[in-house]
Amino acid sequence: MYKLYSNPRSPYSMRVHIYLRYRNLPYETIPIVLEKLENRKKPFLQINPYGKVPVLQDGEFVLSESSAIIRYLEEKHSFPNPFFSTDIQSRALLNQAINRCESEFCFPGSIIYFAKKFVPEDKWDEKRMKDSSKRIGRHFDILEGILESNDYLHENQFGFLEVLYAPFIKNIGLMDTKLPLSVGNWVKRVLDHVNVKEVLGE
Repeated sequence: MYKLYSNPRSPYSMRVHIYLRYRNLPYETIPIVLEKLENRKKPFLQINPYGKVPVLQDGEFVLSESSAIIRYLEEKHSFPNPFFSTDIQSRALLNQAINRCESEFCFPGSIIYFAKKFVPEDKWDEKRMKDSSKRIGRHFDILEGILESNDYLHENQFGFLEVLYAPFIKNIGLMDTKLPLSVGNWVKRVLDHVNVKEVLGE
């Protein structure tokens, strides 16, 4: 059985929980209490010297980084509806979209989220937060072009990208960004998915 070292406040951990439930893969959760800095102590640092969750343990094999974990499990198991097509160009486009999810949405979004959740307002870097919000807005405008004629971002099916975005779009209200119509409808579809709701709540 897989072991997943995670924390419920970590959106990156939640990605892997959503994926494991979506694929119905049995696993054991090993909580790492970030509030007590358990990720900075020797037992966990021996598992991941970067001190980050999530970490997947598959027997003696240990792997960190949420997108790498999901990719590993997809490649290990032969699912009838794989996230990655056998077509090389389709796979390349999905990899491109994965990178853009991280760089154009999750990274700028985390700047805003972290400030609003953990930093006193008088210490906010408002220029950096505003620039991050604009960057997210541009990203959503591009996604709108895809979602105007598709329910989902890649090959018109719930997949890798929805799993990656889900824990972050749950907090979209904090990001001071107007959602285009089709993006807003997609957000609702993703957050209403049964496995997303199981992990993130209603």
